[in-house]
Amino acid sequence: MSAPAASPRVLALDPMSRGFGYAVLEGPTSLVDWGIRNAPNDNTRAQLRKVSELIDLYHPDVIVIEDGRHDRSRRRQRVRALVTQVAALATPETDVQLIPAALVRKVFGAGKAVTKHQIATLVTEHFPEIGYRLPPERKPWMPEDARFAIFDAVAFGLTFFLLDDTDPLAGQSPIKNAA
Repeated sequence: MSAPAASPRVLALDPMSRGFGYAVLEGPTSLVDWGIRNAPNDNTRAQLRKVSELIDLYHPDVIVIEDGRHDRSRRRQRVRALVTQVAALATPETDVQLIPAALVRKVFGAGKAVTKHQIATLVTEHFPEIGYRLPPERKPWMPEDARFAIFDAVAFGLTFFLLDDTDPLAGQSPIKNAA
């Protein structure tokens, strides 16, 4: 039997209409993998199959996903149902943590990041290896770039780790270079 890992392996997910963004972290400073998995035409079954493949590949200790039940969540009903179905995929040893998007904004807001692009920029400062995936800043008439799902997933994962280490409401910036 091997020694327990210092930090749990986290699979963070950010569902979107055409699939989901994901990030695998082993602690707040180790980004193992990231990307987007596409599923055509809001196909929930295909999304669940792709999530299951990631669970089988990485054997996460924790799955982190947005809490769509939160009052301020703007998620469609289909995505809210998907979160429940993803939780059902977890093994008995895997914890599922639902984190409201508002909490992510509070954690990153301590570093004065309030927009998705500002949060994504802080994420790239923390993990420069994904900087090449950072979309340009969105103009009001432009649709959201699907690549933001990667940065949202990383932000959810970091929020999970940082909640153990800091009080996000204390005004401290938990992300490096954010102050």
